[in-house]
Parts: sequence; C-alpha cells; structure tokens
Amino acid sequence: MRLSKKTEYALRALMYTARFPEGTSFQIRDLAEKNAIPKKFLELILLELKNAGILVSRRGVGGGYLLARRPETIRTLEVVEVFEGPVGTGIREKRAGKAGKGEPSPAVSRLVEEASSASAKVLARWTLADLVREEEEAAERRRRNVMYFI
Repeated sequence: MRLSKKTEYALRALMYTARFPEGTSFQIRDLAEKNAIPKKFLELILLELKNAGILVSRRGVGGGYLLARRPETIRTLEVVEVFEGPVGTGIREKRAGKAGKGEPSPAVSRLVEEASSASAKVLARWTLADLVREEEEAAERRRRNVMYFI
C-alpha cells in the first residue's frame, strides 16, 4: 500500500502535534519548518484535517491548530481516509475490457478484497499515539547503535 505525499505529511504533522501537552496549539510556520513540509501545502492539509474533525483551530494571539481529541483516540485509518478515500472496500483492478476480455477474474477480485481488508484492519489498529511511540523508539535505537571509531 502506498500513501500519497499529502497523507504522509498529514501523519507527520499530527505526530508533531501529538508530542505537545494536551491543549497546546502550534503555528503552521513552526510545523512546516521543523518537518520540512511546504507551508502552502501544509495549510491545505491542516484545513482538511480540521474539516474532518481531527484538528481544531484557535484564533488570536495564542492561536493555531491543536488536536481535537487525545492521540490515543485518533486512528490512522481516519487520517488515511481523509486523503485517500475509503480503505478496505476493495480496490478495483483494471478491467481487461480494453483488450476485449470482459469481466475481471473472481480470484483476483477476492485477492484484492482481502488485501484491502487487511490494510484497513492494520490502519484501524494503529493510533496517533502508537505512531509517536514507534518514532521515539526508532530514534532511541538509532542513538544506541551509534559506533565510535578512533
């Protein structure tokens, strides 16, 4: 399964946000700079996340964006579906009709349906908090595996 850049950036932005104490807002400029995400593109992504109810925004001096819910309650499936559409409903394989063949293979259709269902289950199992924890554990493993040569 491949995710679009938009979805990848959305997940990175949400992981960044999840590291802040609950109720803390962040500025788009800071998030864009610290995560190497183009600011204009990020603005569109955050607006979609806000419209989906994953983020909320505050106006004014201390304003910005913040998570609408706790990271443990935000499933990655929700985020992916905002940008990629429904997951697990089956990806339609390209019809062989171009070559004059007719209906798609039932075996291939079942294979694709099972693969889609498995992807949806994994995405539904992982939360934003899980992603943050995994990222922190990976960073810790990198720090421990540093070798010094003299």
